Parts: sequence; structure tokens; C-alpha cells
Amino acid sequence: MLVIAAGVGAQWLAARLKIPAILLLLAVGILLGPVLELVDPGKLFGDLLEPFVALAVAVVLFEGGMTLNVDEARHVGKTLRRLILSGLILGFALTTVLAHYVGGLSWGTSAVLGAILVVTGPTVILPLLRGARIASRPATLLKWEGIVNDPLGALLALFVLSVVQLPFEHSEVGTKYAVVEQAILFIGTAVAAGVLGAVLGYVLHRALDRGWIAEHIKSPVIFASVLAVFATTGLFGRFGAESGLLAVTVMGMVLTNVSNAHVEDVRRFKEQFSTILVSVLFILLSARLDLLDLKNLIGMPLVLIALIVFVVRPAVGFAATIGSNLPVRERLLLAWIAPRGVVAAAVAGAFAPTLALSYDDAALLEPIVFGVIITTVLLHGLSLGPLARRLGLAHEEGNGILVVGASQWTVALCQHLAKAGATVILADTRYRKVSRARQEGLEVHYGEVLAEEAAMELPMESVSWVLASADDDAYNALVCLRFGPELGREQVLQLSPSVDTGTKEVTAHMMGRNPWGDRATYRKLSSRFWGGGAFKTTSISESYGWVELRDKNPNAMFLFSLTGSGRLQVLTDDSTPPNGSKVIYLTEPTTLPAMAPQTVKVTPAPPLST
Repeated sequence: MLVIAAGVGAQWLAARLKIPAILLLLAVGILLGPVLELVDPGKLFGDLLEPFVALAVAVVLFEGGMTLNVDEARHVGKTLRRLILSGLILGFALTTVLAHYVGGLSWGTSAVLGAILVVTGPTVILPLLRGARIASRPATLLKWEGIVNDPLGALLALFVLSVVQLPFEHSEVGTKYAVVEQAILFIGTAVAAGVLGAVLGYVLHRALDRGWIAEHIKSPVIFASVLAVFATTGLFGRFGAESGLLAVTVMGMVLTNVSNAHVEDVRRFKEQFSTILVSVLFILLSARLDLLDLKNLIGMPLVLIALIVFVVRPAVGFAATIGSNLPVRERLLLAWIAPRGVVAAAVAGAFAPTLALSYDDAALLEPIVFGVIITTVLLHGLSLGPLARRLGLAHEEGNGILVVGASQWTVALCQHLAKAGATVILADTRYRKVSRARQEGLEVHYGEVLAEEAAMELPMESVSWVLASADDDAYNALVCLRFGPELGREQVLQLSPSVDTGTKEVTAHMMGRNPWGDRATYRKLSSRFWGGGAFKTTSISESYGWVELRDKNPNAMFLFSLTGSGRLQVLTDDSTPPNGSKVIYLTEPTTLPAMAPQTVKVTPAPPLST
């Protein structure tokens, strides 16, 4: 109870404080474990600790695999392949050499350390990307690298461990034969695991698509299937357990990239369940630390950690992007961000006892890995958002809004929002409407925001709010359902449904937030605008405050305000924008409400056939 409550509490507090949750989870784990000695994972779980950690990591990687859209990979092209290969090859080689010559470790321990630190941790990078909301291309590269390198890095670490434990007193020919044998076994196991994951993913897709699985047990069936696939790969021999991570990742990729609407029904559950698992894993693994082991890092191991962070990762990032079309600012971000997470800690904890049978310095393996985890989580977690904003790859949270529906009054509203300092994107499927808005100087998106391609084309890193303002109330509700889980229910706004459409009877969880009440239906706003109402922007100051503005415009509709720091806020009847804010509002009509002008197109009848 304490572990789960502390983990979820750390996630909640981090969301409130706007800091990476991993920082608090590490701190809570160290506090509950080696400091206060309230949690001892070894005594708590006994022999079940390692199986629990392995199964939990498998579920987390499966959920990560479900976020890998192949279309995203096509957008970033060969840079993604080079980034993954650079991490696996160059990152492994540089870390191994530095660990031996700088850290003073034996070649065997150095090689295992280099293989373990190949992984960049989806358990860390995915929450960081969600919080920082950086541009689509570097976010896609970092996400794919973290998820794909995790199972490959675990497999590589096991292969290296097998090689460094070979009895080298044999003849040179015998040693070479043993290494080749291990390599063939390693490759064969990885391929078999990938095929198993792909086949089971497709079978599960067909079962969902044909309705063989009842609605209320979809999530349990998928969850049980993940555990079954992971456990089955354990029968593959020496590399079976680690190859299971690859199998479940491939399974998640296949399941999410086939055309299957049922996957969306369970995606949110998987993400929430993985959040709980990540919280528990970080607390348990950090609670296992011994403070005396951390003291052993003082000296050359600490220098080694610094070189891994400040030399190895930049070398991998720049090597992967040489000759690419990535701008320098994106290359700088990729060369810096590479946090390690749960998989690195779990693999180090599992391999250290086995490695200690052959190498005396194996006791330093786990402390060094945790030192890299703590250092990268601290440095990369705290710097990702500010650095991305400094490089122009992210925007301040709360400043951007996506307005769906390009009528003339929404164009006027967007112009005032943009002039006040907000980041505004106006989206519509009608080309003439979008072209007119672009001519007015607005940033527009021509296309369907509900389409899957919109996630890659829209600059969602700059969007904190969505206003569904189309003339179809049901469509507005769909837009809010689409963006609600991503931005939060409080951040998706919808015009109030008209009484005669019947949409008012729809339950609240299927709609967006209606902050302006029944006055803000599409028909009433259009009537007010065409009746002479105008959008205005007024600055609030000590000499002309909020009360004066409201008294002077008693019948105006106050919609938004931008604070002095540029944060966009929605105005309701209870709102009081502070001094320095800019208020956007719609004045009352000057004449009787008029309907928007309509153009009637007459289509001539086709000629009669003879």
C-alpha cells in the first residue's frame, strides 16, 4: 500500500508542480528505502521481486510499442535508423572504452556496463516528452529510440555477459567458435521472439476485429496476452527472458499499426496502468540502493558518469545526424537528451550477481548504472523543457489554442487572440474558409483534425487549449473526445449545443467544457456577430481595471484573457483577470440579429438524353 500510494502521490505532486515525475519517484524510493528503511523490496517480495520487475517492464514496453506509429517513422526517415544504430554500436563502444581506461573497470565489467547503458528508457523519456511537448520530429526520434533500444539493449547486455563469461583458457580457435555460437544463438532468439510478437499481435487484432472478445474483457485479454507472450519466450533458451521484451514491443507495434478501432478502447487503460507500474518500479528499484555503494562512486567512477553524460551521448547524437536534413537546433537537442530508466536498473540488478562470479569489480556495476540514471534524470528531466523552448522547439505551456471551425466570426476571434499574444491555429476541412483565414494572416490547418495524420501534421507542442466551434454540435463533441485525453478535460472547450439539436441530452463526459453557458451556442454567437457585435481586446491596468471594463460593457461576452506572462485563460462569470492582462470579448449587437449572408448556387439541369 505504501509503495503504490507513494508512487501515485509522487505522480500527482509532480503534475501539480510541473516537474518531471521521475525526479520525485527516485527521491521517494531512496527516502523510503535506504534512508528511512520503511521499504525493503527483498523482504517485501522475496523470490518474486525479479519476476515481478520483469513482467512489469514487459507491460511497460508493450504500452510503449503501442505508441509507435510507423507513419511517424516515415516522417523522420533514415535519421531514426542511424540514431538507433549509433546508440547500439557507437554508444556501446565508447562507454566500454571509457569505463576501462577512465573508470578503471575490467574489460568484462566495462563491456556489460556499455551494453546496459545503450538503453535510453521509455519509462523516463515518454513522461518527459508529454510534459515538455516539444516539436514533432525530435519528439518522434527520441520516443522511437527509447522504446526500440530498450529490448535491444537488454538483449545486447545478455549477449555480452555470455561472451565475457566464456572460459578463455581454451584455445583461440575454441574461444572464437564459442563466441560465434553465442552470436548465432543470440540472433536466432531475437528473430524468433520478434516473429512470435508479430504473429500474436496480428492474431489479437483479428480476434478484436471479428468480435471474438467481449467488450468488457478486451483490456484483461490483451494484458494476459502480453504476459503470455513474454513468458513463452522464456522457453527459447539462454536469451529467452530478454528476448521477451523485444517480443512484447513488436506485439504492441503490430497491434497499433493495423487498422483496428478496438485498440483505441484499451490504449488509455494501458497508459494509466503503465503509469502505476512505472511508479512502483522506480520506488522499488531505488529503495534497493545501498548508500555505501553510492559512496564508492566518489572518484574515477564519478568522472566516468560525467563522460557518459557529456561526451558519449553528444557523440552518438551528432554521429547519427551527420548529413541529415535536421536543423542544428534539433541536432543539439538529440545530442543532449538520453535519460536512462527502469530497464537499465532492472538489467543491472539482474546481471550484477552473475557477473560477480567472474569479475571482482562487478559490485560497481549497479551503483554506476544508478548514478547514470539519477544524473540523466536530473539533468535531462529539468533541462528538456527550457532547452527546447530556448531552441524554438517548444512553446510556453498555456499559450496556444487550436480553434476548429473557420467561420467568419471565429476568424475575427482568432485575429484578436493572435494580436494579444496567443499562439493560434485555425483548422477546417473547407479549402475556401482556410484560404480566407490564411489571407488574414492566421496560421491554419487544412484537413480533418480527427484524422490520424493530423497528429503528425498539427504542431501540438504549441497547443494547450482546443475550442470546438464548428456549426455541428455532434462534431464539436467528437473533437473534444479526441483531444480531451491528451490535453485534459479542462482544456478542451466546446460551444454550448443548441436546444433543438438534442445534443443537450448527451452526458457530460462525452462533451467538452462549456464555459460560457447557453449564450455561446453557434447560432447565438453568429447572430450577435452579424448583428453588429465586434470582437475587441482591452488591456487591464490599475487605472482601468476589470470592474470598470465589465461595468462599461454589461452585455458583452467576455471570452479569453492573456496574462502578462502570455498565459491564455478562459473567462467565466467568476473570473477576475489580474492587472496586465489583455481581455478578448464580443460586444453586444448594434442592430437586430441578422443571419449570415448565404450564397445560393444554382446547378443547371442536365440535358435530356435522346
